Amino acid sequence: MNAEKAGVASRRSVIRFGGDYNPEQWPEEMLERDIALMKETGVNAVTINVFGWSAIQPERERYDFRRLDAVFDRLEQEGIGVVLATPTAAPPVWLFEEFPTMLKVGENGQRTVHWSRQAYCPNHPAYLAEIRKLAAVLAERYGQREGLLLWHINNEYIVHCYCDHCAEAFREWLRRKYGTLERLNEAWQLSQWSLTRTSWEQITPPLGGMSHTSHSLDYQRFLSDSNLHSFLTEKEEIVRRSPGVPVTTNFYSLDFRGQIHPNWAPHLDVIAWDSYPPHRDHAVWAAFQHDYFRSLKQQPFLLMEQATGSVNWKAYNPAKRPGMMRLQSYQSLARGAKAVMFFQFRQSRGGVEKFHSSMVSHGSETENRIYREVRELGGELAQLGELACAGFGGARVALLFDVTLSWLVDWNRGSLDISYRDAVTAFYRPLYEANVPIDIVHPTDDLSGYELIVAPMLYMFEDGVPEKLREFVEKGGKLVMSYLSGMVNGNDVVERGGFLRPIDDVFGIVVEEWDAFEPDMANRISWTAASLLADGSPRSSYDIRKWAEVVHLRGAEALATFEEEYHAGQPAVTRHKYGKGEAYYVAAHPEEAFLRELFGRICREYGVESLGGRSEPSGVEITVREGEEATYRFVLNHNPEPIEICLEEAAGGWEMIGGQRLDDGRIALSGYGVAIVRQGSRKEGVG
Repeated sequence: MNAEKAGVASRRSVIRFGGDYNPEQWPEEMLERDIALMKETGVNAVTINVFGWSAIQPERERYDFRRLDAVFDRLEQEGIGVVLATPTAAPPVWLFEEFPTMLKVGENGQRTVHWSRQAYCPNHPAYLAEIRKLAAVLAERYGQREGLLLWHINNEYIVHCYCDHCAEAFREWLRRKYGTLERLNEAWQLSQWSLTRTSWEQITPPLGGMSHTSHSLDYQRFLSDSNLHSFLTEKEEIVRRSPGVPVTTNFYSLDFRGQIHPNWAPHLDVIAWDSYPPHRDHAVWAAFQHDYFRSLKQQPFLLMEQATGSVNWKAYNPAKRPGMMRLQSYQSLARGAKAVMFFQFRQSRGGVEKFHSSMVSHGSETENRIYREVRELGGELAQLGELACAGFGGARVALLFDVTLSWLVDWNRGSLDISYRDAVTAFYRPLYEANVPIDIVHPTDDLSGYELIVAPMLYMFEDGVPEKLREFVEKGGKLVMSYLSGMVNGNDVVERGGFLRPIDDVFGIVVEEWDAFEPDMANRISWTAASLLADGSPRSSYDIRKWAEVVHLRGAEALATFEEEYHAGQPAVTRHKYGKGEAYYVAAHPEEAFLRELFGRICREYGVESLGGRSEPSGVEITVREGEEATYRFVLNHNPEPIEICLEEAAGGWEMIGGQRLDDGRIALSGYGVAIVRQGSRKEGVG
C-alpha cells in the first residue's frame, strides 16, 4: 500500500483527536515533553503552522523550515497525523512594511495597524501573489509526506475590508453580476433619494456601515467571494503538488459575517468548523450548527476547534462544568463529526488568548481536572474508531436557513428585539427537543427528499425559491413558514403585490400589515374551537411578544387566533391545503410551549417520529448514525443530574463506552453523561 492509500485508510479508521499546536510560542526543548503528553492523552492528529508565517519566512528572501521540519518529523515518527495549515491568516510585518496598503481598511474608513491576525486586504495584489507563492513552497516541501492528513488553508475567514483595492474589485464584481449600470440602478432601486449612479466609479464600499441595504447586501456577498478567491488561489497550488490529500478551511460560528457557506462548500473536500457554544442553552446552539455544517455536503464533518473549558473573549466566561466538555464532544459525533479537535494543545503564554483554555494548561499542566477529562476522552475515542465513517442520513425534515438573512433582518427588522437567529432557534428547538432528525439547508437547495420543510423568517425570496416551495407543497410536502417572510426579492427590494408574493395563494392568506412590539407590549393567542376538536389540544392561551401580523383568510383555516388589542379574533396561525400538500403560516412570535404543541401536532399528523421513546426526560438528546453493518444510537444527558431512561429501540444493543448489553433498553446516565448503543452484526461491543 502506497503512502497515499495508507493515509486514506488511516483517515477512515479512527476518530481524529487533538488540536492546534503552536510550538513557536514555546522553547524548542518543550517539543519532547509535548509529544509525550500527546501520546498520554491519545492525541492522533494536530494542526500546525496556522499562524507561523514569520517563523518559516522571517524575511522576503529567506525561508527557515528547521523548526517546522523538526515538529513534522517527530509527529510523523510517533504516528500522530499532521493537519498542515497555510499561515496566510497572519502575514508577517516585513510584508506590511513593503506594502503598507495591504493593511485592511475598516467600515469607519480607518486603516488598521498590524497588531493582530487577519489584518490584510483579501483583494490586494501583493497579498494574493504572496499567498500563492507560499502555498506552492509548502506543498512542494510537505505535500507528499506520509504523515500528512489534511491541508488547512488560512483560518476562520471573517476578513472585511473597505479599501480602494476592494472598491475596484467590487465594481468588477458588480459588472459581472449586472452587466450594465441601468440594470444595477433598477435592481437596487436607486431612484429613491436621487441615488442613481451614472458611472461605475461612483460606486464605493459601504463606508460608515449599512446605509442602503441592497448595496450593503451585495458588498457582503462580494466579501465572501473575495475570501473564497484567496482560498482558491492557495488551493490551486496545493492540489497541483499534493494530489490526493484533502483540502479544507475552518468555518466559524454562524453569528459572524465573512462567508456564505453554501458557496464555499463545493470547494472543500470536507467541512470543518469551530464550536464555541454559550454556557446557557449550549445544547440547542451547538446542535443547530452541527446540523447546519453537516448538511452543507451531507457527509461527516470535522470539529476543528472547541474549548476544553472556558474561553477568554466573551462578555462572561464561566468554566465548563465537569463532564460538559466530554458531553459536547460526543454531541458533535452524535450529529455527524468524525474528528474532535481543540484550540489548542498547549495554552499560549502571551497575547489576547493566553487565558483561552487548552488541553495542557498553565501551571500544573497535568495535575488538574481538565487534563484528566481530556485524557479520559482520548482513551474512549481510541476505542470508537468505527464511528468515524458512519453516516447521518434519512432526515425527513429540513429547516431552511440563509446566513445572509441574519444581516438583512438586522438592517430591516423594525424592532431591536427581532432576530433572525432567535426566530430560527425558536422553530428548531421543538424538533430538537423531540429528537426528530433534521437537516439545515439553503432555500435554493433541492427539497425533494423531505416531507416537512420549516422556514422561519424567510425574509428574502431569492430567484427560484417561491417556485421551489410551491412545487414542494403541490407534490405533497408540508411547509411551515413564520412571520416576516416573503418580504423582498434577492436584492432586498419589495415586489409588487405585497407580502409572500408570489406564493401567497399557496398559504391561502393575505398579510395586510405588521406590528413590531415594544418591550412592554404583548398579546395572547389561543387554539380555535375547530382545531381543538380535531387535535385535542388543551384549552389554554399563550403569550406572544416581539411581533404580530394582520392576516386575512383566502382559503386557509385559522388554527389559532389573537385574543387582544385590534388583532383580537384575527388569524394567528393558519393552515391551507394546496395541491397534495399543506402550508402553515405563523403570524406571530409565540412562546415555546405553543411551538412545541404546534410541531407536536404536525409531527403526529404526518407520522414524523422521534428517535426516542415517548417519555424521555427533558434535556435528553438522541441521534442515530448509520454504518455499513451497524446502527449507532447516541443518548446524551444535558442535565447536571443523573437520569435513567428506557429506550425500547435500544433493547438488545451494546453500550459501546461501558461495553455492556442492554437487554431491556434501560440506560442509566450520570449528569452530563453519554451512552452509545451499537446494534449490528459485525461485533458486539468495544468496552
